[in-house]
Amino acid sequence: MGALGLSLVGGILGIIVAILLGALFLWFSAKIVKIDGASYGKAILATIVGPIGAGIAYFILIFILKFIPVVGGILGLILGFIAAILIMVYIIQKFFATTFGKAFLVWLIDVVISIVISVILGVIFALVTGGSLLSMMPK
Repeated sequence: MGALGLSLVGGILGIIVAILLGALFLWFSAKIVKIDGASYGKAILATIVGPIGAGIAYFILIFILKFIPVVGGILGLILGFIAAILIMVYIIQKFFATTFGKAFLVWLIDVVISIVISVILGVIFALVTGGSLLSMMPK
């Protein structure tokens, strides 16, 4: 298998691992919020569908609002970001059959868990590799 094949396999495996880990964090967040009937399977589906819907809404808003002179670009970014969050919360609400408030709390806890885990893994990576990638830059 050539480099392109290995890259493709690695990319697909990376996406699968990201979905499974993201779903684990989402399911754990739903358990913290005590949502009845929350399952890992529902979390996997929400982790797949949610970002797709959020991304589509985000880019549609950016595309439409960019035609407004001066403020359109930044307005598109802000409203697109808000729409993406609301769609993610809506997807969580529907997949876990819960209220909007609980779904928002699940999303918020999921984001915090993801950030904390990312920082911890980043620190571990930096320690294991002997520093940051910037230390490898020529002087």
